[in-house]
Amino acid sequence: MSGDEDTGETPLSRRTVLLLLGGTVALGTVVSTDDEKAPDFSGEESELQYIAGIIDSTDLRNPLNNSMLRSSIDTALKSVNSSLTDKGIDPTGKTVSSTSSVGADNIKQALRYYQELQQTLAEAGSLSEKVESREIASMYTEYFDGKSKQETHLPDIDSSLSRFSKTVSTRTFSDIPTSTQQLLPDQSRVNSQLNQQRAVYKKHADMQGRFPSVISSINSGIDDFEHSSFDSAARSFQQAKNKASVQVSDSLKDYKVTSYSLSLGDYSNIFRLYRRAAGNMAAGCAEGLNRKERNQKIDLGIRKQFKARSLFADRD
Repeated sequence: MSGDEDTGETPLSRRTVLLLLGGTVALGTVVSTDDEKAPDFSGEESELQYIAGIIDSTDLRNPLNNSMLRSSIDTALKSVNSSLTDKGIDPTGKTVSSTSSVGADNIKQALRYYQELQQTLAEAGSLSEKVESREIASMYTEYFDGKSKQETHLPDIDSSLSRFSKTVSTRTFSDIPTSTQQLLPDQSRVNSQLNQQRAVYKKHADMQGRFPSVISSINSGIDDFEHSSFDSAARSFQQAKNKASVQVSDSLKDYKVTSYSLSLGDYSNIFRLYRRAAGNMAAGCAEGLNRKERNQKIDLGIRKQFKARSLFADRD
């Protein structure tokens, strides 16, 4: 075939060929970019959802559960932080590479929530220790002097209670997106039960503050009784009885602040016996009784007082 024959094909100019080649290269670049997979955060999400499930199934009113929760959350946070770092994402909020995504942002926001919850549980742990130290100071000290002022020396926990309350109240969740909520426990329940845990500490502290006052009133009454000041003794015994009148919700009776402390139910039983002891002693001050009858009622009250003391002093 000669070069003059018409083949029906249109020759491609050098410019057209270059443009086509350039388009092919560009298309290849686009295809290559589309083929890159977005980071998979399913593992991190599963870990956070798992710890959320643990929190949702735990009684947060009970101070004895705080240590377990702190340990579980700490393990989850370390694992998720390490995994994010391996993917080039700074868990603290700054991205190291271009791999940041909505999924990563959700996880980082969830991490901040769990870190704040950790701080609250740490504050609760400190509060538990302080409340236990108050118990030792109030319940394990002998009160032979009716004018004892031991109650004024109990460690103050008002500031600790305030800090604990603040860490709970400042943790809001109204602005957390739904996609992040799926990685968290029921935040309303968490806040509600932690506030009830605060009530447990407050009730323990109230009981501890009452105890020295009850003992002081009983001792004053016994002193007046021995000096035959029966009217004055009766008033002191009645004061002790009134101070020993406490109410503990059935739902909170099993709660201790530490494994070795009294439960609120223990306090309730102790004060019930002191209330009866004071009542027996007050009855011994009534008019018309001879000395033997008076002494019998006082002795009955003292036996109940010793029984009450055995509930905490003779524990294993």
